Amino acid sequence: MKNTIILYLNNTRMKFHIPFFLIALSLTGCASIDITVSTSVGSDKDRAAIDQLLVEWERAFNAHDMNALMATFAPKPDSNDGMKFVKGREAIQRRLQTSFEENPNVKTKQTSLDVRFLSPTLAVQTGYWNNDGLETEREKKRKDGMWTCVLEKINGKWLYLIERGWPKQPE
Repeated sequence: MKNTIILYLNNTRMKFHIPFFLIALSLTGCASIDITVSTSVGSDKDRAAIDQLLVEWERAFNAHDMNALMATFAPKPDSNDGMKFVKGREAIQRRLQTSFEENPNVKTKQTSLDVRFLSPTLAVQTGYWNNDGLETEREKKRKDGMWTCVLEKINGKWLYLIERGWPKQPE
């Protein structure tokens, strides 16, 4: 029973392991949960490595350096582009390359807000983006937003496994 969450829905008992429940919950954007499992793992070294990964991602994006950008992703990542699911390194690379071709002057500023460790090899990072130099109308509407990523530590290196982004809603 340790490290599980039990939910009752329509008189049905459902039991989830906390890491699975937190990933599912955080990806839906329904809630933010702060429990001891999120602070019992993840060293200062791991936090620094995740912060550095975001710096590397931003630097590669701003240089439109596709090799360096793709080096920040896990072997089998997935992403979303608006309401379109993008699965795999090749598909993500095509999406980014198309974006760079349509917006040759695009630059981004990424701000990390929080990192939560789900296990010694899984973490969730949340932050904001602000893009400049956009040329397409579609991208101009999405210049600011919030993102959540699941990172996986593979062979001692943190990499982006899942990324989800939501453009800022018009006021």
